[in-house]
Amino acid sequence: MSREKSLELLKLESLLNRVSTHHPLREEMANRLGRLSAGHFGESTAEHYMKYFPGISRQDVRLHDGIQPFQIDTLLISKECLVILEVKNYKGELHFDLDQRKLIRTIDGKIEIFQDPFIQVALQKFQLQRWIKRSGFPSIPIYSFIVIANSNASLTFQGEDLSKRKRVIFAKQLPTHLTKFMENFKGKNVWTDDHLDEFSARIKAEYIPYDSDVMKQYGISKDELNWGVPCPSCRLLGMVRRRDHWLCESCGSKSKDAHLHLLKDHQLLIGDTITNAEFRASTGIGSVKVARTLLNQCCTHNNRHSKARKYTIDLVR
Repeated sequence: MSREKSLELLKLESLLNRVSTHHPLREEMANRLGRLSAGHFGESTAEHYMKYFPGISRQDVRLHDGIQPFQIDTLLISKECLVILEVKNYKGELHFDLDQRKLIRTIDGKIEIFQDPFIQVALQKFQLQRWIKRSGFPSIPIYSFIVIANSNASLTFQGEDLSKRKRVIFAKQLPTHLTKFMENFKGKNVWTDDHLDEFSARIKAEYIPYDSDVMKQYGISKDELNWGVPCPSCRLLGMVRRRDHWLCESCGSKSKDAHLHLLKDHQLLIGDTITNAEFRASTGIGSVKVARTLLNQCCTHNNRHSKARKYTIDLVR
């Protein structure tokens, strides 16, 4: 099972499908989407190798340390220790300057400077320790690794702290590296099985999803979006409703449920409720009855008079 996409990633995908190709911020949106997509791919790659880990692994851990929220890409949980994995899906030549505390990437002749990932995992460790203490769990050792998802990246290091070099590994190395690492803790249990069960349940129960309002972030109003039912084959907007299906007049494709994609976009970008009139305006359907039938098939409503009735969309969870 592949890693679920974040809400921000889903929203940006919907937004770019609906916003004008000439929008002045479209390139900025596309760049942000590209970074999120690369990150998602890298985390999915690392997750594939987590199947070999003998303990419990939890992806996208989001908690509150009492002061502010924090996020961990992957957290490995065992009775001996916890291991934080910070996944980077960087291409090109990666130079870790351990003295100046920065990561320098060179790709296609272009140099980019990123925050030192060791600073990032140190803060994550500190915040996780705070959360563990506040939650009443016994203290437990916490370790961290930087995982490079792209196996074609080249790595170089500069600096005196050579121990950090061993904490940067490729995703494909995870099974053998972690197995060898965990051998150092055999017979050194800190937590019990009950602690593991309660810890796993708590991080799931206290999960804080990150929900970015991309419309507000880029200053886009509902009226600026291009609506219409998207064709599942050629992706063009504006499929027309026939008696029992949608028809794309561009490529001739037919679909029974293409309107669900439009409703999903509405939920992500506008909100999780829609009226019959709004649905008709977005889809181009002229009939109130046809719109009502389609909405009743996939949404719940508040049982009010038809003109005031709002349908609840629950396609994105």
